[in-house]
Amino acid sequence: MKLFADHGEDERARIELIPMIDIMFFLLVVFIFISISLIKLNGVSLNLPKASSMPIQKKPQILNISIDKDGKLYVDKTPVNREALQDILEKIVAQGLQNKEQIIVSGDRESRLQRLVDVMDLCNRMGFSNLSIRTDDKP
Repeated sequence: MKLFADHGEDERARIELIPMIDIMFFLLVVFIFISISLIKLNGVSLNLPKASSMPIQKKPQILNISIDKDGKLYVDKTPVNREALQDILEKIVAQGLQNKEQIIVSGDRESRLQRLVDVMDLCNRMGFSNLSIRTDDKP
């Protein structure tokens, strides 16, 4: 009585790849989760002292100047005349923020081009370098 079947050839041992691929995917997922959790840790948690002389960093302000079809000026939805607009811009210049302030000029398509040019010329003469014209994306 034979304990082992005789196949005529010696079978070679095989390496099963599917379990090894499963383990590699599992390790990949573990390393991804570990790396994500390490990104959130910026350092040691500290209770920092407070300083009153440190200036607070502000985001650049956006000043919206609008011109309607009748040529009326608006600053952030508030109606103004040319002199009031100049006063607002002078206050910004007095604070030294003319290079940090972004001005977006939007004009109605039926408004006169000269009014838009006057507003942009005023901003340019006052030292504002960050000027933009708002347009509609739709043709």
